[in-house]
Amino acid sequence: MGVYVQAFLLSVLGFLLMKVPSIMADCPLDLRGSNFTLAASACSNKDERGKCCRYINTFVALSIARYANATGSLGVPSNISDICLSSISQTMELYGVPRNATAFCGFGTKIPVNYECKGRTSVTQMLLSPKFEDVTENCKVPLSVESKCKKCVNAGITYLHHLLGATEDNVTFSTCRDATFAALASQMDDGSAVEIASCFFGVEGLNIPPVSQPPSSPSAPEASPSPLIAASPNHLMSGPHLNEGHHHYHLTLIPGIGITVTAVALIMLVVLIILIRQKSKELEDPGNLDGISSKVLHPSRPTRKFQEGPSMFRKFSYKEIKKATDNFDIIIGQGGFGTVYKSQFADGLVAAVKRMNKVSEQAEDEFCREIELVARLHHRHLVSLRGFCIEKHERFLLYEYMSNGSLKDHLHCPGKTPLSWQIRIQIAIDVANALEYLHFYCDPPLCHRDIKSSNILLDENFVAKVADFGLAQASKDGFVSFEPINTDIRGTPGYMDPEYVVTQELTEKSDVYSYGVVLLEIITGRRAIQDSKNLVEWSQTFMEPESDLHELVDPRIRDSVDLEQLQTVATIAEWCTQKEGRARPSIKQVLRLLYESSDVMHSGFVQAMEDEEYGGSEGRGRASKGKMHRSESGFHSGDGRYLASSSSTSRSHCSRSFLLETGSPQSPSNVPSI
Repeated sequence: MGVYVQAFLLSVLGFLLMKVPSIMADCPLDLRGSNFTLAASACSNKDERGKCCRYINTFVALSIARYANATGSLGVPSNISDICLSSISQTMELYGVPRNATAFCGFGTKIPVNYECKGRTSVTQMLLSPKFEDVTENCKVPLSVESKCKKCVNAGITYLHHLLGATEDNVTFSTCRDATFAALASQMDDGSAVEIASCFFGVEGLNIPPVSQPPSSPSAPEASPSPLIAASPNHLMSGPHLNEGHHHYHLTLIPGIGITVTAVALIMLVVLIILIRQKSKELEDPGNLDGISSKVLHPSRPTRKFQEGPSMFRKFSYKEIKKATDNFDIIIGQGGFGTVYKSQFADGLVAAVKRMNKVSEQAEDEFCREIELVARLHHRHLVSLRGFCIEKHERFLLYEYMSNGSLKDHLHCPGKTPLSWQIRIQIAIDVANALEYLHFYCDPPLCHRDIKSSNILLDENFVAKVADFGLAQASKDGFVSFEPINTDIRGTPGYMDPEYVVTQELTEKSDVYSYGVVLLEIITGRRAIQDSKNLVEWSQTFMEPESDLHELVDPRIRDSVDLEQLQTVATIAEWCTQKEGRARPSIKQVLRLLYESSDVMHSGFVQAMEDEEYGGSEGRGRASKGKMHRSESGFHSGDGRYLASSSSTSRSHCSRSFLLETGSPQSPSNVPSI
């Protein structure tokens, strides 16, 4: 059955390939050979929207590079840009890219078909602009080695900063980046252009085959190509003259597309029903999975050591989990790892069951990493692991059940009773406690890498606990202090540290940035990215001295906010989201500020603890103040090293805390002192 299904799908794909030239007839941009399967797969997953947009942008940029090779222009003329946008959208939709993908990717605005950059509209103008020769020098193929690719990307960023300065918006920066690529790639053959695109846009698996050379078309614009590409063959254009038969084309194309899409949808529906039935039969008897499918992933080496299980965790069977989840019927969440179900076992245990929804080496690594990490993490503000299941190609992790769901649900889902200001501040303190434990009291220290509101869970008393350690990263070589680590860029858009995105060097300050975004979510009730606006950038207007900070607060609780406490929390959020990591505080400093601003009684407790830990030393030159005032002076470098920990597991580690907190960044002028 599987062989016939694959053969049929290949025939459908061949039919669609024949349709592409007719769809693109009125647009000179050539998308033939683009691997739209990659884009369709990413765009169908709501958690991979960033990857989806990168693929779409890459395919368009490659087509414009080909166009620039033939004409010397960095994009199509304005009078046919709408035609190209419509044609490209229709082509992608035929290949399975969801219709809304072009909307959330900003197709036509963020991803244009004309790369005009600071008045430069031709390849020659880009090549002759200052510093471009550095890009050409550092982007010579092959770029398969990571260090060479990084040099190429850094040279491009340096060139753009020199060209644009520091005041340009993200859309202008993105367009000029694409223009830089198109100018560079127009000087090379198709294979080299694809290799540079993989590096420049951070995508993999393009594998775009060479485009066959059709007869020279009369539709090619008469723009004079640059001297460097005058000898390039005009083989990348397609279609007849732009103005001939345009209306007839639309009259015949629309019914044809409708019939094709309907037929493909019906065929895919039949195939899907067959696959679902086959999958259901497999799951009814997981013991026979090896005989049913030859594609079952065999347990990898890191998974085998958990087959008998860590002794402190309970090993569950597939049948137990299936029964406890009522045949996987009670869904309480979705994530990049998989689906989360509520389970009720016969012995009374209530747990959240996280099921891995895909079989791959990366998913296996994240599964094993999470078991290994959680096995040695014990803290009242970290979600604890109850057990696991490894059976054939099924992978499950069972966590303590958090009855109030995630912080994201309470902040952003309609119908939920809004959290009070006091509860929000307590949640912020709980999460800071968890991060303090990870950054200072784990051995080696850990970066969570994915702090966000959906990974902060709430129990029946609204006590917050941090979950999901699939991306967690230990400090370099197990050092006591956290050294920068070069890693692949992983995380959630809106929460990712911009410095980490550029340098790929991970430190604990990346978690601090994400925590700052969560603080802004708690204050404003807005998502990290909402209405195509980044929350950090959106909030800057309200942080200005002459602005009304009160307007920043979630309208549902605006009237019940402590204004003095709001000033402190907003300032902490601003401090945490500084662009450079060295300008951000440690989580220990954040935690102390939150405690000082929220509870006068706690200030006395912390002072007493310090007297005990430091031998009642007098003359430290400080006193707790309960509330913090805007008029007070800011931190000075080094204050953080004497901050006492408030973690429930910390008091036996105070000497280590002193070693770890070797200094603190200079804070903004409006951050109040303790």
